[in-house]
Amino acid sequence: MHVKWIEVTGLRGFTGPCRIQFGIPNGETGSGLTVIVGPNNAGKSTVIEALRALSKPSPPSFSEGQRNVKAGSRVEIRVCNSEDITKEIRTTEAGGSETEWVNPGAWPPPSQIFVLPSRRTFQPFFGKSLLTREQFVTAYGLPPVRGQPIDHFSGRIFQMQANRDAFDRVLGRVLRPLPDWRIELADNGTYYLKFDFWGQCHNSDGAGDGLVSLLFIVDALYDSQPGSIIAIDEPELSLHPSLQRKLADLIAEYAKDRQIVLATHSPYFVDWAWVVAGARIARLVRESSGLVSYQLTDKYLKRIEGLRRNLNNPHILGLDARGVFFLEDNVILVEGQEDVICYRQIAQQLQIDLPGEFYGWGVGGAHNMRIIAGVLNELGFKKVVGLLDNNHRAECDLLSEEFPGYRFMTIPADDVRSKPEIKARDPVYGLLDEDGTLRDHYRAQMTEIFRSINSYLSPDATR
Repeated sequence: MHVKWIEVTGLRGFTGPCRIQFGIPNGETGSGLTVIVGPNNAGKSTVIEALRALSKPSPPSFSEGQRNVKAGSRVEIRVCNSEDITKEIRTTEAGGSETEWVNPGAWPPPSQIFVLPSRRTFQPFFGKSLLTREQFVTAYGLPPVRGQPIDHFSGRIFQMQANRDAFDRVLGRVLRPLPDWRIELADNGTYYLKFDFWGQCHNSDGAGDGLVSLLFIVDALYDSQPGSIIAIDEPELSLHPSLQRKLADLIAEYAKDRQIVLATHSPYFVDWAWVVAGARIARLVRESSGLVSYQLTDKYLKRIEGLRRNLNNPHILGLDARGVFFLEDNVILVEGQEDVICYRQIAQQLQIDLPGEFYGWGVGGAHNMRIIAGVLNELGFKKVVGLLDNNHRAECDLLSEEFPGYRFMTIPADDVRSKPEIKARDPVYGLLDEDGTLRDHYRAQMTEIFRSINSYLSPDATR
């Protein structure tokens, strides 16, 4: 059994209700992932916090600062499982900080949900205890304020040492070489972690934030069972990009038969191969009505799979393109890689700043612009501009009709730059001459186009 969706109302920024569909594991790499993206202060950590509330055997208390006034200072967190049975935590009839379970016996049980906040720290000197996974989930409370050290993690450290081989096998998938680590006893009677790097030793107080974060994440994975639910807020924190890539691949492998929820600002944790396999991307944004979630439907999955298999243009859905998930808005779509470079040159020559970001290295041709625009539309992007060559006027008209809220326009030439004649192609007379300079007779038209883009993308423009 799996979780189909979670719905949050009244918790922090969620006026609500705001629903997020979960990825359902099907045996394919990444299929069980739910990746929550969006700008800062858009509610990503709050969704992780809501899952943490659901992992408590007793109904949690929510402080006044955690409850949204516009929602009547009442909190409601609902989950629905694959049998369409819901359970929820909600503020009691009396109101205030206290909550109650509704249908508490429904799946998932609280012990099934393992949650890691973004601020992953523990006391470097600790007492001795040994906690199983279920005991740790039960003991790990819901703090009234964020940023506190994670309670009882020392019990998991002793558990790691008791299962050293299994833990190190998973840690070694990300971190090479593995440090030689052990639990040591200080003369004052407290315990600490000792790390040995080729004879250079330090205790857990001197461990880097990235290493500490990895210990928490690997601990959440290595003794989990198929069917588990694991939520990790900002898995990328303090990690070098090479480690982010390895960790993302490791998490995607575990998501073959587990549900893993990630709130992230890193493009390494968003991969279109996982989406095609069944993963869900949820983009949270703050609008006048409150926090809103946008998710891709199945409408574009087959088209995305076609782009993913485009060996001639692998950049269409590459790492640079994935950066679009982390833009607030104002996306500029262009046909190809050279367009990204040349339009920047033109803007510089005209001394005009474009208040938008180009989508990756282009969409791989005018015929792909409809797919990318559709994806952005479903993910809630309000302001998108598309620039096409003059010989694609018909496509421009179709795009404008299908996406009336976006702006599509053609340039006054059949290409952005001039190209010499070759056997397979006539010469192309572009906006830029052979030296990369904007031709004089195009300056007025391109100035008008760029000013039109600026006007549309301006924060003061009417959407």
